[in-house]
Amino acid sequence: MTLLLTGATGFLGRALLPLLAQRDDVVALHRPGTDPPDVGHLDGGHPDGAAPPEAGRVRWVAQDLAAPLSEQLPARIDGVLHVAQSRRYREFPDGALDVMDVNTMATTRLLDYCRRAGGATFVYASTGAVSGAGRKAIREDDPPAPGNLYAISKHAGEQVVAQYRPLFCAHSLRYFFIYGPGQEGMMMPGIIGRVASGQEVQLAGADGISLNPVYAGDAARATAAALELDESATINVAGPETVSIRQIAEIIGGEAGKAPTFENVAEQPDFVASIDLMTSLLGAPTTTPREGLARMVAAG
Repeated sequence: MTLLLTGATGFLGRALLPLLAQRDDVVALHRPGTDPPDVGHLDGGHPDGAAPPEAGRVRWVAQDLAAPLSEQLPARIDGVLHVAQSRRYREFPDGALDVMDVNTMATTRLLDYCRRAGGATFVYASTGAVSGAGRKAIREDDPPAPGNLYAISKHAGEQVVAQYRPLFCAHSLRYFFIYGPGQEGMMMPGIIGRVASGQEVQLAGADGISLNPVYAGDAARATAAALELDESATINVAGPETVSIRQIAEIIGGEAGKAPTFENVAEQPDFVASIDLMTSLLGAPTTTPREGLARMVAAG
């Protein structure tokens, strides 16, 4: 098969590309003005990553996802995996246009490209934030409750994906707190940095929110497995165990040899995803928070 992968140089994309290229030819998109990585150095972004892909199975194409699609994309395609997202998701209102362009409008352009190029499958990287937080495990059929522009843009993308389901298999995967070695600027590396530097870790309530984060390798395997589904689906992608922020900091402290300190702030609702559908359709996640965090700390 020939697959198109957006976000190939991002955190999830780096874990996913080697899995795809083990079997299929991949057209991988990168931002204009940047050099794509040497595929021989791609290992999934974590110690248990897949073997690096063969250079001949990956073709890089420069593409600004806020612009019309490049004429260098293949005329025929078997599937599209849109895992890119706007880098400006935290910059409201200054980044609002980019967020909507990349997360929603680019999704529409890529769905139309998939249709015109004869694709059979489209996989869209959404977010658990579409569902909002709550006191019980979040299910895929819970009413959507996006609380910010980023989540709204992803929910809008999901709505467009749903419109194309009569034409081909079109899936929306809602990821919950992807983490792993090599990640920057997100929750887990932030907590690691605070523990390592002796800064207090904030807890919303006595132990902080509870969540079931998904390790990058498990997220990548679930994403690749979506290509095999025969019917369109919206699926949570989360980890096998629920942990609190206090437990996360204590695991990190144990691995780093430094006891964490805490600051209590106002209580917030939990963010735990049901993984029943993921387990039955994509395979169960296997990496526990203790295993995943230990790898992050060891990687430095």
